[in-house]
Amino acid sequence: MRIALQPIGDVPREVLEDLIEDLKGLGDASILDPIPLDPAWREPKGDQVRADPILDEIEPEGAHRVLGVTAADLHTGAYDFIFGLAKVQARPAVISLFRLGSTDPRVSRERVAKEAIHELGHTLGADNCPNRECVMSFSASVDAVDRKTAAFCGRCRPTIEFSAKRLRT
Repeated sequence: MRIALQPIGDVPREVLEDLIEDLKGLGDASILDPIPLDPAWREPKGDQVRADPILDEIEPEGAHRVLGVTAADLHTGAYDFIFGLAKVQARPAVISLFRLGSTDPRVSRERVAKEAIHELGHTLGADNCPNRECVMSFSASVDAVDRKTAAFCGRCRPTIEFSAKRLRT
Protein backbone atom coordinates (compact mmCIF):
# COMPACT_ATOMS: atom_id res chain seq x y z
CA MET A 1 0.00 0.00 0.00
CA ARG A 2 1.26 3.48 -0.86
CA ILE A 3 0.73 6.07 1.88
CA ALA A 4 1.16 9.81 1.27
CA LEU A 5 2.06 11.86 4.34
CA GLN A 6 0.54 15.33 3.99
CA PRO A 7 2.10 17.91 6.33
CA ILE A 8 -0.47 20.58 7.22
CA GLY A 9 1.11 23.74 8.58
CA ASP A 10 4.47 23.50 10.33
CA VAL A 11 5.35 19.86 11.00
CA PRO A 12 8.88 18.86 12.01
CA ARG A 13 10.57 16.94 9.18
CA GLU A 14 11.91 14.43 11.72
CA VAL A 15 8.35 13.42 12.68
CA LEU A 16 7.50 12.72 9.04
CA GLU A 17 10.71 10.76 8.49
CA ASP A 18 10.00 8.70 11.63
CA LEU A 19 6.51 7.95 10.29
CA ILE A 20 7.97 6.62 7.03
CA GLU A 21 9.88 4.10 9.12
CA ASP A 22 7.08 3.40 11.62
CA LEU A 23 4.45 2.76 8.93
CA LYS A 24 6.49 0.17 7.00
CA GLY A 25 4.29 -2.60 8.39
CA LEU A 26 1.34 -1.05 6.52
CA GLY A 27 3.07 0.14 3.37
CA ASP A 28 5.49 2.52 1.74
CA ALA A 29 5.07 6.12 2.86
CA SER A 30 6.29 9.26 1.14
CA ILE A 31 6.11 12.92 2.11
CA LEU A 32 4.08 15.42 0.08
CA ASP A 33 4.78 19.14 -0.05
CA PRO A 34 3.28 20.91 2.98
CA ILE A 35 -0.03 22.71 2.67
CA PRO A 36 -1.07 25.62 4.89
CA LEU A 37 -3.59 25.29 7.68
CA ASP A 38 -6.71 26.89 6.19
CA PRO A 39 -7.97 29.70 8.46
CA ALA A 40 -11.55 28.56 7.69
CA TRP A 41 -10.85 25.34 9.62
CA ARG A 42 -10.14 27.29 12.84
CA GLU A 43 -12.84 27.78 15.41
CA PRO A 44 -13.83 31.46 15.80
CA LYS A 45 -13.31 31.21 19.56
CA GLY A 46 -10.12 29.55 20.70
CA ASP A 47 -7.25 27.97 18.88
CA GLN A 48 -8.74 24.61 17.94
CA VAL A 49 -9.17 23.35 14.40
CA ARG A 50 -12.05 21.21 13.12
CA ALA A 51 -10.74 17.94 11.72
CA ASP A 52 -13.69 17.14 9.43
CA PRO A 53 -12.97 19.71 6.69
CA ILE A 54 -9.33 18.63 6.54
CA LEU A 55 -10.43 15.18 5.37
CA ASP A 56 -12.35 16.80 2.52
CA GLU A 57 -9.29 18.76 1.38
CA ILE A 58 -6.40 16.31 1.42
CA GLU A 59 -5.88 14.05 -1.59
CA PRO A 60 -3.60 11.03 -1.81
CA GLU A 61 -1.78 12.08 -5.03
CA GLY A 62 -0.81 8.71 -6.46
CA ALA A 63 -1.17 6.84 -3.18
CA HIS A 64 -3.79 4.47 -1.79
CA ARG A 65 -4.12 6.48 1.42
CA VAL A 66 -3.24 9.98 2.62
CA LEU A 67 -2.40 10.80 6.22
CA GLY A 68 -2.54 14.46 7.12
CA VAL A 69 -0.14 15.39 9.91
CA THR A 70 -0.57 18.66 11.79
CA ALA A 71 0.62 20.30 14.98
CA ALA A 72 -2.80 21.98 15.35
CA ASP A 73 -5.16 21.03 18.20
CA LEU A 74 -7.94 19.09 16.45
CA HIS A 75 -11.53 18.48 17.52
CA THR A 76 -14.86 17.40 16.08
CA GLY A 77 -18.39 18.31 17.04
CA ALA A 78 -18.58 15.16 19.16
CA TYR A 79 -15.28 15.54 21.04
CA ASP A 80 -13.48 18.44 22.71
CA PHE A 81 -10.22 17.16 21.28
CA ILE A 82 -9.06 14.25 19.16
CA PHE A 83 -5.71 12.69 18.33
CA GLY A 84 -6.90 11.92 14.81
CA LEU A 85 -9.80 11.30 12.47
CA ALA A 86 -10.36 9.14 9.40
CA LYS A 87 -12.98 8.36 6.83
CA VAL A 88 -13.75 4.67 7.32
CA GLN A 89 -12.93 2.59 4.23
CA ALA A 90 -11.88 5.72 2.37
CA ARG A 91 -8.55 7.36 1.57
CA PRO A 92 -8.03 10.29 3.95
CA ALA A 93 -7.04 10.41 7.61
CA VAL A 94 -5.42 13.07 9.78
CA ILE A 95 -3.52 13.05 13.07
CA SER A 96 -2.59 15.85 15.44
CA LEU A 97 0.76 16.07 17.21
CA PHE A 98 -0.63 18.68 19.63
CA ARG A 99 -1.41 16.40 22.60
CA LEU A 100 0.95 13.52 21.80
CA GLY A 101 4.17 15.17 22.95
CA SER A 102 6.34 14.02 25.85
CA THR A 103 9.59 15.07 27.45
CA ASP A 104 10.91 11.72 26.18
CA PRO A 105 11.25 11.82 22.36
CA ARG A 106 10.84 8.03 22.15
CA VAL A 107 7.45 8.24 23.88
CA SER A 108 6.34 11.03 21.53
CA ARG A 109 7.38 8.98 18.51
CA GLU A 110 5.54 5.89 19.77
CA ARG A 111 2.38 7.90 20.40
CA VAL A 112 2.44 9.46 16.94
CA ALA A 113 3.05 6.07 15.31
CA LYS A 114 0.20 4.43 17.24
CA GLU A 115 -2.29 7.13 16.30
CA ALA A 116 -1.14 7.11 12.65
CA ILE A 117 -1.58 3.33 12.47
CA HIS A 118 -4.95 3.63 14.26
CA GLU A 119 -6.33 6.18 11.80
CA LEU A 120 -4.98 4.33 8.76
CA GLY A 121 -6.60 1.22 10.23
CA HIS A 122 -9.95 3.00 10.02
CA THR A 123 -9.32 3.80 6.34
CA LEU A 124 -8.83 0.06 5.84
CA GLY A 125 -12.18 -0.75 7.45
CA ALA A 126 -11.25 -1.51 11.07
CA ASP A 127 -13.53 -0.17 13.80
CA ASN A 128 -12.51 0.90 17.29
CA CYS A 129 -11.60 -2.25 19.21
CA PRO A 130 -12.57 -3.18 22.79
CA ASN A 131 -9.13 -4.79 23.33
CA ARG A 132 -7.22 -2.03 25.15
CA GLU A 133 -3.88 -3.36 23.91
CA CYS A 134 -4.90 -3.29 20.23
CA VAL A 135 -3.79 -0.27 18.22
CA MET A 136 -7.44 0.10 17.16
CA SER A 137 -8.52 0.74 20.76
CA PHE A 138 -10.10 4.19 21.08
CA SER A 139 -7.87 6.59 23.02
CA ALA A 140 -9.52 9.38 24.99
CA SER A 141 -6.25 10.26 26.76
CA VAL A 142 -2.50 9.95 26.26
CA ASP A 143 -2.53 7.33 29.02
CA ALA A 144 -4.76 5.19 26.80
CA VAL A 145 -2.38 5.75 23.88
CA ASP A 146 0.54 4.68 26.07
CA ARG A 147 -1.29 1.53 27.25
CA LYS A 148 -2.01 0.15 23.81
CA THR A 149 0.53 -1.41 21.47
CA ALA A 150 1.26 -0.45 17.87
CA ALA A 151 -0.07 -3.84 16.68
CA PHE A 152 -3.46 -5.04 15.48
CA CYS A 153 -5.08 -7.74 17.63
CA GLY A 154 -6.30 -11.07 16.26
CA ARG A 155 -9.80 -9.63 15.74
CA CYS A 156 -8.66 -6.55 13.78
CA ARG A 157 -5.71 -7.98 11.82
CA PRO A 158 -7.83 -9.97 9.29
CA THR A 159 -9.75 -6.81 8.31
CA ILE A 160 -6.50 -4.91 7.75
CA GLU A 161 -4.88 -7.76 5.82
CA PHE A 162 -7.96 -8.26 3.62
CA SER A 163 -8.17 -4.56 2.72
CA ALA A 164 -4.41 -4.22 2.18
CA LYS A 165 -4.44 -7.29 -0.09
CA ARG A 166 -7.23 -5.78 -2.19
CA LEU A 167 -5.10 -2.66 -2.69
CA ARG A 168 -2.16 -4.73 -3.95
CA THR A 169 -4.21 -6.47 -6.66
